Amino acid sequence: TSHFFFLAWTLLISSGCGYHLSGKAAAIPGDVHSIAIPVFVNKTIKYSIEQRLTSAVVNEFIARTHYQITSDLKSANALLSGEVTEYRSTPVIFSNNVATTYAITVRMKLSLTDLKTNKLIFENNNYAFREEFEISSQPGPFFPEEGPAMDRLAAAFGKSLVSTILNSF
Repeated sequence: TSHFFFLAWTLLISSGCGYHLSGKAAAIPGDVHSIAIPVFVNKTIKYSIEQRLTSAVVNEFIARTHYQITSDLKSANALLSGEVTEYRSTPVIFSNNVATTYAITVRMKLSLTDLKTNKLIFENNNYAFREEFEISSQPGPFFPEEGPAMDRLAAAFGKSLVSTILNSF
């Protein structure tokens, strides 16, 4: 029964607002103690999305693992690289012919490579996430809702990616 509770707890922790497609992964080798995570590449027109996603992944690795996280390849045993390949914001709910809720979809290519052996530890070329955000319909000063939604999306992305890599799905 302890395995059941551990599995249920793991699923609860790793579930989030977003979703992802499973990639190829193997367990992180025991001799990997540090991971370089340079800022992801942004192939979209969305300004600074790569910075938010990279920061969320770094924060999640620091919070949940013993790995030393660095941006310096020379001091790392592994390299996590990523490329944002798609950003889409689509209206999903309307009120009085005005969009009140939008869905943000982000797709990425990701890989974790053992720098000593040059072997792929994890790879997913179609990692997808989705987050919704509402636009205030109240008159008055405009409050940009997209920024907080992107922060939520990035945090959910970071949690899911780190869980996926650590659990070798």
